[in-house]
Amino acid sequence: MKTGIMLMLAALMVSVPAMSWAQGPSFAGMWKLEKAEPLPNAGGRGRGGGAPRDESAFGAVTQAVTISQTAGEVSVQSGPKKATYALDGKQTVVPAGDVNGLKTWAHWDGAKLHLHFKQGMNWGRDILSVNGASLSVVRDIESGGGSTTRTIVYAKGQ
Repeated sequence: MKTGIMLMLAALMVSVPAMSWAQGPSFAGMWKLEKAEPLPNAGGRGRGGGAPRDESAFGAVTQAVTISQTAGEVSVQSGPKKATYALDGKQTVVPAGDVNGLKTWAHWDGAKLHLHFKQGMNWGRDILSVNGASLSVVRDIESGGGSTTRTIVYAKGQ
């Protein structure tokens, strides 16, 4: 009996760190804008022939982003917009059942976190990676036939 309990405890000690590692790094905190390339509304053209209007798209570049993270979800506050992403890959719709509601979903790709959204004609994907006190976001957005890809770098706030 004692041997069985010891084996279960040993297995638990090995599996718990492995489960938390599988979730990826923490992106939680307040992040302040360092740079964005290309600049919003700089006239760049993407695959769709024209850049989406950042001021009307959910994917606008803001001066600060606040991220909270648990084992099951990530919430991102970017300017006046807030979105919550379930980390199990399942879609969340706010308000629930609204065909025009904000649809979000997320998944891990190694240490990178992919956050997807759709609202109306706006589609987007942010790929988050963290390196020390630096958060990099590769943002693909498409709105009304225009598309663009932008790299945004944030520094950890105090």
